[in-house]
Amino acid sequence: MLVWRLSAPLVLLLLVMRVVSAFIPAMQVLVVKELTDAVAGLLTRDGEMSEPVKWLAASGGLLLIGALLDAAAQYMTMLMKQKTQFKMETMLAGKSMSIPLSRFEQPQYYDQLQRAKMNVSFRGFQLIEQFFSIGQSLLTVASFFALLWHFSFVLSLGMVLVVVPTLVVHMRIGEWKYWLMRVQTPFSRRLFYFFDLMTNRQSAKEVRLYRHANKLLHYWGGYFWKNAGEQKKVELRSQKMRIGIEGLNGVLAFLFSCYAVWVCYSQQLSLGAYVAIAQVLATTQASMRMIAQNLSSIYEETLVMNEYYDFLDSEEEENGQGRHVLNSPIAEGITVDHLTFAYPTSLKPVLNDISFRIKPNQTVAIVGENGAGKSTLVNCLIGLYPEYSGSIKYDGVDLMELDVNTFRDRTGAVFQDFLRYQVSVKENIGFGDVGRMEDLAAIEAAAARSGAADVVRGLPDGMDTLLGPIFDGGHELSVGQWQKLALARSFMRDSAIMVLDEPTASMDPMAEAELFKRFTELAEGRITLLISHRLGSCRMADHILVMKNGTLVEQGSHEQLLSLQGEYCRMFELQSLAYR
Repeated sequence: MLVWRLSAPLVLLLLVMRVVSAFIPAMQVLVVKELTDAVAGLLTRDGEMSEPVKWLAASGGLLLIGALLDAAAQYMTMLMKQKTQFKMETMLAGKSMSIPLSRFEQPQYYDQLQRAKMNVSFRGFQLIEQFFSIGQSLLTVASFFALLWHFSFVLSLGMVLVVVPTLVVHMRIGEWKYWLMRVQTPFSRRLFYFFDLMTNRQSAKEVRLYRHANKLLHYWGGYFWKNAGEQKKVELRSQKMRIGIEGLNGVLAFLFSCYAVWVCYSQQLSLGAYVAIAQVLATTQASMRMIAQNLSSIYEETLVMNEYYDFLDSEEEENGQGRHVLNSPIAEGITVDHLTFAYPTSLKPVLNDISFRIKPNQTVAIVGENGAGKSTLVNCLIGLYPEYSGSIKYDGVDLMELDVNTFRDRTGAVFQDFLRYQVSVKENIGFGDVGRMEDLAAIEAAAARSGAADVVRGLPDGMDTLLGPIFDGGHELSVGQWQKLALARSFMRDSAIMVLDEPTASMDPMAEAELFKRFTELAEGRITLLISHRLGSCRMADHILVMKNGTLVEQGSHEQLLSLQGEYCRMFELQSLAYR
């Protein structure tokens, strides 16, 4: 069990404290019996004042011990919960970062992830608390049964009747709630999505400009009340069953109380004995109901926790123990034969029967219209989408046989949707090679190569400046400045392959010209894959791949492709018209 592995001493200590606490109520009942008899004797002039005082002190002492044990148990429970929450969320995050990238294209992945992370740390530890609570309640009820048996075995056996129907009802309610959670997951994600659109920074400008806030509210409200209506139905059914079972329990309590009066009368017991029996009956009935509720809650929580463990058991991408290590620099090049790829949710291939060869140290531009498959092709080439058919070979070795971790260590990339880490400049660049995050000289060199050094010089705290608007004291950058930092991040590693997906899309013309001026230096000694819509930048490429509708329609140098008067020439002429 996870909690035991993380906090065995705390679990044992808490168990001992729960056992002690479990017998305090029975001891209190005995003290109340003696106190009642002592007070009765004092009122009839047959007793002394010292007797009630003694039992009052005993009652106060038990209350104090119970309070101290409860406070200590709550503190230890908090410590255990912290450890468990950290471990469970660490496992969940680690699993998410090892899921095959293609699964992020599937809506079912997001449904499963939401169910896995929805209060998972709370639910996971709640199971432990409920087990402890049931154990303590069972010990308490056992001690009460022993007391009741002393007065009447019928009362002891009859109390069992309280728990069975209550347990059945609450387990049924737990099933309904779990079913509701599963059914509502896709709609809850839509609910969160539209609420996020209305509240996040990225969408704020467009929502105000196009004035569709009310429409978003309408969408959000529709999903909200749809979920609320289903929740209301389940809650009404649950309350009807709860009212029925509580009514039954009330009748049983009445009958037990009447029988207790008859027992005291027939056996000529003292007033203190009746008070003790009445208190045991009331407390036992409440404890049995609590046991039934906790057992049904454990059943519900177990169903929910299965979602968490199902997610942890889902397929992971290869962890990198390949037989071959990529050489640097690449000596023979990259060979692609009959490459075909389709997303899990799509029947139509995104890439269809593509073949080409990249020579060592070549800069290869990949061009085509939006949706042509350019980024997907690159993701296959660098092993992010391994679910392809055909073959990709590096220096004659199939990509699937290369060690994934060392391969990725030799790959640098600036993706079109690059991340903007809300941390310091130093960390933003250093994330490119976490092993050298404290190497300021390497970070400054990477910044100089990407053009980010000018950005850093204009910041108030230089490399230590906190970036982004999310946290207090953060300094926001322009999109172009963020892109320079992303480029610097890629230059932190000595890569054999460099991917540049629209590297100048957010740069001004001067910064773009400066980058292209130094492009030969930046690409030296490595294979560079350049995705660009600006065909003028393709002049510096050694080889150009022209994509259309998932197929490779042309390839060659800039001059060769213009002479073909084909797709590339058509796109180039259309773009050049804008500059004439």
